[in-house]
Amino acid sequence: MLTQGYTATLIAATLAISRSSLYYRKKPRGSRADRSYDEQIVVACGEKPAYGYRRVTWWLRRKEHLPVNGKRVLRVMRERGLLVRSRRLRARRKKEWGRVEAAEPNQIWQSDMTKVWSGLAVDWAYLVCVIDCRTREIVGWNLSHRCRTEDALAAVEQAVLERLPESSRQASVTLTTGTQFTSSRFIEDLNRLSITHRRTAYHHPESNSYIERFHRGVSKLGRSAGLDRWLD
Repeated sequence: MLTQGYTATLIAATLAISRSSLYYRKKPRGSRADRSYDEQIVVACGEKPAYGYRRVTWWLRRKEHLPVNGKRVLRVMRERGLLVRSRRLRARRKKEWGRVEAAEPNQIWQSDMTKVWSGLAVDWAYLVCVIDCRTREIVGWNLSHRCRTEDALAAVEQAVLERLPESSRQASVTLTTGTQFTSSRFIEDLNRLSITHRRTAYHHPESNSYIERFHRGVSKLGRSAGLDRWLD
């Protein structure tokens, strides 16, 4: 229409567009990213090949004193193919741990900790129980405001005093616990009591099934008054 002699004002009014759009010509867009530290980022990735972009950013800031942010480092590493593939660690689980075969009492015990509601006066409390896998009885327990090493040991020592007479303290007892029972004091006391300690795998509650099932029933009570009825 312009070549035919019509004015730009008439064409814009007829097409209901702005007159400036008639003169617009698309230009190739160039990258406005700052490329001043690209080579330093590549060199840092070569020195630390196992680092992801967050650790490379930390390295450049703390060690090289370069004012770079994570977005710039991520962009450069993505363009150069330097991103490290994250590895998902899978917990090793033993299939036989899901089967508990106790031929007689006081042979295999299981212990774990759970959080229970104990009323407005007490608030939340931590319950540590020890169960006999043969008789399905609670042989030791402890209820406290904080689950510390001495609280877990109190439940184990109660089970030893009530179920193992003085003459049979050297009996072979295996105690299976969750992954939280890792303190050196807890392990040392189990060795002193001649108890074999075995921890379950991560995200594998089947290997501690008896005590997990008991704690599920306790959590449904939701009242401290009901705990004594369960533990008796």
